Amino acid sequence: MSEYNHKKIEKKWQKKWLDSNIYAAKDFDKKEKFYCLIEFPYPSGERLHVGHGRSYSALDALSRLKRMQGYNVLFPIGWDAFGLPAENYAIKTGIHPSITIKNNIENSKKQLISWGCSFDWDREINTTDPQYYKWTQWIFLKLYEMGLAYKQKMPINWCPSCKTGLANEEVIDGKCERCGAQSERKELSQWMLKITKYADRLIEDLKNVDYLSKISTQQINWIGRSEGAEVLFKAVDTEGKENDMWVFTTRPDTLFGATFMVIAPEHPLVQKLTTKEQEKNVLKYVKDTKFKSDLERQELEKDKTGVFTGSFAINPINNEKIPIWISDYVLMNYGHGAIMAVPAHDERDWDFAKKYDLPIIQVISPIFVDPINPPKKDAENTIRNGVIVIVKHWKEEKYLLDYSPKFNWKCLFTGGIEEGEDPLEAAKREIREETGYQNIKEARYVKLSHIDQFHAPHKGVNRHAYQKNIFIQLADGELKEREEEEKDLHHISWKTKDEMLNEISLINHKYIFETDLMDGQPWTDEGVLMNSEEYNDLKPEEAKEKIITELSKKKLAKKAINYKLRDWIFSRQHYWGEPIPIIHCEKCGEVPVPVKDLPVELPMVEKYEPTGTGESPLAAVESWVNVKCPKCGGSAKRETDTMPNWAGSSWYYIRYVDAKNDKELAARDKMEYWLPVDLYNGGMEHTTLHLLYSRFWYKALFDAGVVPTEEPYKRRHSHGMILGKDNQKMSKSRGNVVNPDEIIENFGGDTFRTYEMFIGPFEDVAAWNEKGVEGVHKFLKRTWNLFELPTEEGEPKIEHEKIINRTIKKVEEDILNFRFNTAVSTLMILLNTLTKEKKQNKIILSKFAIILAPFAPHLAEELWMKLGNTKSVHLEPWPKFDPKMIEDDIVTIVVQINGKVRANIMMNKNSTQKNVEEKALVEENVKKYIGTEKPKKIIYIPNKILNIVI
Repeated sequence: MSEYNHKKIEKKWQKKWLDSNIYAAKDFDKKEKFYCLIEFPYPSGERLHVGHGRSYSALDALSRLKRMQGYNVLFPIGWDAFGLPAENYAIKTGIHPSITIKNNIENSKKQLISWGCSFDWDREINTTDPQYYKWTQWIFLKLYEMGLAYKQKMPINWCPSCKTGLANEEVIDGKCERCGAQSERKELSQWMLKITKYADRLIEDLKNVDYLSKISTQQINWIGRSEGAEVLFKAVDTEGKENDMWVFTTRPDTLFGATFMVIAPEHPLVQKLTTKEQEKNVLKYVKDTKFKSDLERQELEKDKTGVFTGSFAINPINNEKIPIWISDYVLMNYGHGAIMAVPAHDERDWDFAKKYDLPIIQVISPIFVDPINPPKKDAENTIRNGVIVIVKHWKEEKYLLDYSPKFNWKCLFTGGIEEGEDPLEAAKREIREETGYQNIKEARYVKLSHIDQFHAPHKGVNRHAYQKNIFIQLADGELKEREEEEKDLHHISWKTKDEMLNEISLINHKYIFETDLMDGQPWTDEGVLMNSEEYNDLKPEEAKEKIITELSKKKLAKKAINYKLRDWIFSRQHYWGEPIPIIHCEKCGEVPVPVKDLPVELPMVEKYEPTGTGESPLAAVESWVNVKCPKCGGSAKRETDTMPNWAGSSWYYIRYVDAKNDKELAARDKMEYWLPVDLYNGGMEHTTLHLLYSRFWYKALFDAGVVPTEEPYKRRHSHGMILGKDNQKMSKSRGNVVNPDEIIENFGGDTFRTYEMFIGPFEDVAAWNEKGVEGVHKFLKRTWNLFELPTEEGEPKIEHEKIINRTIKKVEEDILNFRFNTAVSTLMILLNTLTKEKKQNKIILSKFAIILAPFAPHLAEELWMKLGNTKSVHLEPWPKFDPKMIEDDIVTIVVQINGKVRANIMMNKNSTQKNVEEKALVEENVKKYIGTEKPKKIIYIPNKILNIVI
């Protein structure tokens, strides 16, 4: 029996596949097309990492299956090679980025070939190739022509050490990703792309694509479309003059609860509104804010900070004077850089108000519908004013719990307010009657009031109760004998705070208790208006309309829509990027470079370090910068800012369709055949920026008549991150980085890719496990040994026919549904079954080789040839399963260890527990987790689950 030699087998087939171009897609083939796209790698480092391997291996398996199913598959690859990481590496090493990128691409390509990826190498692209970025520049000019590209002064993140601008994603915890220095805000003239013009379409068109819900949700939240109103507050400055200050709010219904205003530190009125007494504090606060990025300032969990300007604004709804504060949690580029703060109903405003002791006025009353006794349709509806009372012990940290056997309520004390009665007096009366305690030390209102809706069974009516919530502390333990009726209705007992929270059964009572004793909380859900004059008892939506209408008549409000999404800051003051094809002429202004003069090539320079002036290093290359104006022929200068690395990745999927076209972006007929992409897989970290940017570019190109469809991707999927074996994110500093080249050397590409798919559910985060790699390698060696056994012709055994048919069905379904880990475990189950035979059936082995091919393509190809075949296994059709062979006399039993799924085994229906245990305990993944431990208990649910407790 020969040994499994992965090095010899894999090198042989990699060369043959490249020489024969076996995986090339065919334009206009009669087969149905399937365009499968992975995010192309960024070759800034010397090697690709195991994170790339997870996505690429899985999508390669899917592409291989689709080819076998008869599809014309386009599975392309390229290199996203411009941008800051490559420039950083060049600055650090002193080697020009064009050289390091070239070397890194060569290394990365060798890796991908060693992984057995079935890419169409004929369509390989490189974003730093002038013949590629010629068309990136062409798209920019198209956007400029459409009014979607413009230049304006913008505050950006600035690193004083690197002397360059930073994108938000290049600032980590307020510090420069490159050097670790504290970043600050600086105003520079920047090229912008008007992505906000497409905000609504970017949301609405998500209905027309098949994205994972978490991806669509992230996109929608990032765009942050809000419908509301712009409301005019008059800000009275230090000279007593009124200044218009517009505020965008989604909740004009809460205007009566606006007790202060907050403006951004960059707001143009800061100087006018700051009094002499506050000037020192304000100047310091504004300066400190410059060291924070927008992302940091928006963090919900961060401690709120602020400073009072000394001035006040007039609330237009009631003409009340409210203080104007400055805080960094308000951004100048959202709304108008000013907010009305309603602390009773907003978490950030609540935190701010609590910290600086600002007024909190409740204007939305929660409505609680009793789930035990909800209002009845046929009962009379009554309105009453009531009290709900918290009763505290006279000396211990205990509270009185009321248990009503009649209604099975565990609750606080409640009762009605009689006509003309003060709510506090009503609360005292109820407590004396219902508990017998007579002497009261303190009675006060609880912070928030609410409305209860319930059916009162003892009265036979529905109650709509306006509840005043009261806190009472007893003076002592003096008791008066209660009436028998009160004793029957109220069984009282003293409880600790935690016991109260655990035992109170009515959600409204629990809310009141928690709100008062846990230092309060804002009410951010629905309800009806209160403390809002003529708008009281209206629902928020109705109140919004009425308030906007009334204020609009006075020109103090208007309906508005706002977005969190900002226009895309497109320029970078870096060297390593696509030159922006604009020429600046003193006479003609901004002049686009003529299309015939594209590409504007990036000049080779010796010095590519940042200049420190805010200009790109290209500004120093006078021979390149100084040109003639294409319009008037006079002296002019090139734009020296370069594009971000997002530019090339915003359209690369289009170029794959026609990668060598030197006449146009891509031929129209090829785009109509291949686009949109059928499936695009990538990391969740690119869900907001890259995915939004590329959808925006594509939609703009559709509007320009360049591309044939409105959306670039039919379906978007994502994969989970791979952690180091210490369950931490891989990094050199932690020393937990896994080098895929070492895995390939020791175990082979088939082991590497199969383990990457077997490591866990595709969408979940998974930790690298060396024993798992060894286990997969052992599986492949055992598969090799299986094919070394003697073979026989003829019909296979019925039980083997059944398991091979079940395996075909399950593996196919699992691959199509991104359950790669269970597909691999199904193949392991098949192997375990077949190895029990000393002779193997050739029909079964042939099918095994085919269904193994998407996972271990080199091994499958070698085994296929060992069976006497001459044509590649990857050109074979995917076998069809026989429905008769998968009927329920065979069942799949889930094997759990301490409740977690570790394997699936196939058994005859109604197998004994002993037989199921025997088969489960020899499973590799089960043995791995059990080790030498003896199970404490084994629980078996027949034909479904075997749970081993260790």
